[in-house]
Amino acid sequence: MMRIYDRMRPAKDQVMGAFRDGLLLWFSRNRRALPWRGSYSPYEVWISEIMLQQTQVKTMLPYYSRWMKRFPDVLSIAEAREDEVLRCWEGLGYYARARNIHKAARVIASEFGGRMPRDFDSVRKLPGVGRYTAGAVMSIAYNEDYPAVDANVSRILARVFRICDSVESAQFKEAVWRHASDVLPGGRAREFNQALMDFGAMVCLPGEPSCEVCPISGICGAFAGGVAGKLPVRGRKKSVIPLVRSAGVLLSGGKVLARRRPESGLMPNLWEFPGGAAREDETPEAALRRVWHEELGIDLGPVRHLATVKHAHTSYRVTLHAYLCEADEALEYSENGSLRWVFPRELDTLAFPSAHRRIVEVLLQRLASASSDR
Repeated sequence: MMRIYDRMRPAKDQVMGAFRDGLLLWFSRNRRALPWRGSYSPYEVWISEIMLQQTQVKTMLPYYSRWMKRFPDVLSIAEAREDEVLRCWEGLGYYARARNIHKAARVIASEFGGRMPRDFDSVRKLPGVGRYTAGAVMSIAYNEDYPAVDANVSRILARVFRICDSVESAQFKEAVWRHASDVLPGGRAREFNQALMDFGAMVCLPGEPSCEVCPISGICGAFAGGVAGKLPVRGRKKSVIPLVRSAGVLLSGGKVLARRRPESGLMPNLWEFPGGAAREDETPEAALRRVWHEELGIDLGPVRHLATVKHAHTSYRVTLHAYLCEADEALEYSENGSLRWVFPRELDTLAFPSAHRRIVEVLLQRLASASSDR
């Protein structure tokens, strides 16, 4: 058995060598010009990697630029209020990422003097940092020999080494991390890990890989077997649930009523216009009136349609109907921890989910138009 393994070993080494050399050569000619590639500031690498979780590069770049202008270093985040951090993150979604950045910045400020730690274990212990992000920071910022396996890297490795286990299985995860470690060229982790990331985003695409222009197709197990488009093996797609929700924009005394979401649950601590989900037998307007009566003790008077916003979460497709509202009677409503009366111009200082931010935009346009018509 050992003899057979020994005879096979050179072939495996040749594949590994061709893989490394092909990817590094391709990267030297095709690397993307990204703002954190240059100085490779550990802070900038960390922020970029957190932003890129669940988000494509082209989508995150404007947010990254805005973030760096507002928060140029760790200490500027640590000293900021959570509301400021969430407002700057607004639009990127998955807001737990921003909260974890805020928490991690305070850990870095208190325990590491405001400088990103240089060892893997310390980086890994920061809030919101998993095995991938720690490996990315260590390899890209410090050029230390750590693998970094994200969805792009997993896809490439699954195809090149023809890993046929489901992506959700422990066997798949163990295999891709093992291959990522084995193929990593010593002293060149920064280049190689970025090469994998760019290659997965530009050539070895999900569904339709560009095998005809792939420089490593000659050593790709999936290409040789004609199954490149079928790997990695995905589990069953989860069904998408349609939801109808309503939101009320109540104007009183020149101010708007906004509500802060609870500290737990979906999009915690963000601001919204009060409302809720419609039952199967309800119209959006009826649902709005019911929710305001039950949750706020307010009986709404006439309402006018303001906007319909469609947006998606991982398992939901939401149609949100927004209404301009009037109270049924003179309104005396005091503020509390979750409710706040604000002038429309102040809405830009609060962090809203993207659907409610669209409502803010429509509201401000409507008010500006009404003002100009006077």
